[in-house]
Amino acid sequence: MYTSEVTARSAIRELERAMRGELGRRHVGVVAGPSGTGKTPCLVQIGIDALLRGLRVLHVSNEAPIDHLRAYYDELFGELEKGTGLSEPQLVMLELERKRLLISLPGASLRVAKLSEAAAAAKGALGGDPDLIIVEGFDFEGATLDIVEQARALATKLDAELWMSVRTHRHVPVSHPEGFPSPVDRHVGLLDVIIGLEPAGGKVRLRVLKGHGPNEEGARGLLLDAVTMQLVEDRRDSELPGLRNRARFTLHSGGARGAEAAFGEMAERYGLAEITFSFEGHTNRVRSRGLRMLTDSELRAGDVSLRYVSHRLKRVFPEDPQVNKVLQSIWHQIKPCQQVFVIGSIQQDGTVRGGTGWGAELARRWKCELNVFDQVQSQWFKWENQEWKPSKPVIKSPRFAGTGTKHLESAGLKAIEDLYERSFGSQD
Repeated sequence: MYTSEVTARSAIRELERAMRGELGRRHVGVVAGPSGTGKTPCLVQIGIDALLRGLRVLHVSNEAPIDHLRAYYDELFGELEKGTGLSEPQLVMLELERKRLLISLPGASLRVAKLSEAAAAAKGALGGDPDLIIVEGFDFEGATLDIVEQARALATKLDAELWMSVRTHRHVPVSHPEGFPSPVDRHVGLLDVIIGLEPAGGKVRLRVLKGHGPNEEGARGLLLDAVTMQLVEDRRDSELPGLRNRARFTLHSGGARGAEAAFGEMAERYGLAEITFSFEGHTNRVRSRGLRMLTDSELRAGDVSLRYVSHRLKRVFPEDPQVNKVLQSIWHQIKPCQQVFVIGSIQQDGTVRGGTGWGAELARRWKCELNVFDQVQSQWFKWENQEWKPSKPVIKSPRFAGTGTKHLESAGLKAIEDLYERSFGSQD
């Protein structure tokens, strides 16, 4: 998948929809929230999206050292790459680093003079003025209206977007009539966009408090993963499949004939993203959409003893390099996913028959939601509380795996078709 496709499916596009447009050059945006609500990863996501669009980014912080900032960018880029099948990720990451300057000013009071110095350094390091400036730790508490106006003037002078973070206080009541928290409430007229972050049951709720127009998300906001700050599906949306944003979802598969090909064909029909994990010499693959060719070193990350696999699945696998690579690639398909859907048959000992069973075993080991459609019983079953229970599954997680037997029967195909229709409504 190319960077243009990745940015088109980015969570930032959902944020811009709620803001009624991107922040825009010569404009100032603020991400506000109490400590621990994810202001830094939210800003890093904005930075990565800008970098993928070819923009120069300056990220200044007095709250995090350089190695912490770099680790945020590396980790969140890795999550993005795993979830999208980005082509040649190492080369992309190298190019992003060339367009990014990270500056840490621990203990400094970040005012406009410091930002001007950082912008001058960025011009020399990046070969031009930054297109996006991210500032963590700007002194909103002590800033006068004149100081914030100077920050706006800097963004105008550089023809840049300016995003800043501000720490709000959990126990300070909101007194502003429109609900803007302190200390940004004094500067609302000079800020173009204000985003609020708040804890939401292990996740983070993002609300656009001020945008370029009416907020379509309203009071509900956007629900984000607390670690990656990627969008997750709101439970209320799961009851309204026709309204769900299909661009949030990515199928992980091996693209092999049979069940995997059917999962992929349905993902393409419904407009979902697709990552097809494969390797040189894979002879059973029939799909190439979102192709991700695994290198030998990447395959080794999923290495597992064939003797152990044979023991777990009570089946003897041939000592064959091709078989070993297939099992290694299954590891990559399953690991990033929260839900796994398998077409096959459940054996009396509870395992799933065939090589497909290794994906099911990995899902159980990693405590993913595992659903198997048994073609013999013509029924979906969910692994729950150490037993198989009849189910009628729905795709809820942004990253899900679809795999199964190459001997796909009509009942199995219909099960896949019905799964997509239950999850996303009719094809349109």
